[in-house]
Amino acid sequence: MKRIFYLPLIISIFLSCKSTTGDSDQDTTAAGRLDQSQDLMHQFKPLINGLWVKKDYIKKVKKSKSPLEAVEKGVGITVMYIDTAQLKGDSIMVPVVLNNHEGANTALRFQAGKNTTTVELGNDELSYKVKNGDTTLIIYSYNEKTKETNTAQYIKAMQNKPAGGLAQGMSFMINQAILSGDYEGTDASGKKILAKFDDNGNVTGLPGLTTYFVQNDLIADPQHSHDEIIFNLNTEGQKAYSFIFNKRTLNLYDSADKTQSNKPSFSLKKKRE
Repeated sequence: MKRIFYLPLIISIFLSCKSTTGDSDQDTTAAGRLDQSQDLMHQFKPLINGLWVKKDYIKKVKKSKSPLEAVEKGVGITVMYIDTAQLKGDSIMVPVVLNNHEGANTALRFQAGKNTTTVELGNDELSYKVKNGDTTLIIYSYNEKTKETNTAQYIKAMQNKPAGGLAQGMSFMINQAILSGDYEGTDASGKKILAKFDDNGNVTGLPGLTTYFVQNDLIADPQHSHDEIIFNLNTEGQKAYSFIFNKRTLNLYDSADKTQSNKPSFSLKKKRE
């Protein structure tokens, strides 16, 4: 009879021990994830702040002197801005530009991706490499259909987000790659022109024109057949020219359809630095 009275006590002790062990395992796992997240923050944060642009796109623009020639490189995330001061918990909302056309936001989470060298960026993963003191960010994207992982690299355009938004950061890099510099040449009448284009989209020396924007939003306009510069954008004096950059000579044309045959409105040769 005594054995019958002791049995519930034994069962109670066993269940109590089992429950405590399970809680301990869960706590240990959670603590491990937290430690890993903290380690990833410590690793990534000093390197990823700033405005980043797609490296292959800018490289092609610089080589061809033509955003139109580089359009196939301008897909996916082309610009992103990471500000770790906006960190909440283990996440940051990262504003991005897709296809040089539309804005969006994606979450950067300091949780390990498929390995400890990547963190989660939306449905993709983010990593980095440092060479000669320069940091390059890398986005890994897994394609469910092809079962392949695609990569895209990003270089820093500037440390802070410009007042004009993320697209201004891309314009800054395009301006550097194509137009920035001093020019001398003539207008259509043969009048001598001395002009200067700077990195920030300002121009001097062209009568009535003070700012410029190199059109790069071409995904949304597949019929675009020419590269275009828009001067005095969003003002009453807005004026668009198609352009061809041949070696060091920039030709601006009034006609978008006959740039090869028409006489240029301006023919400007870039001075050597």
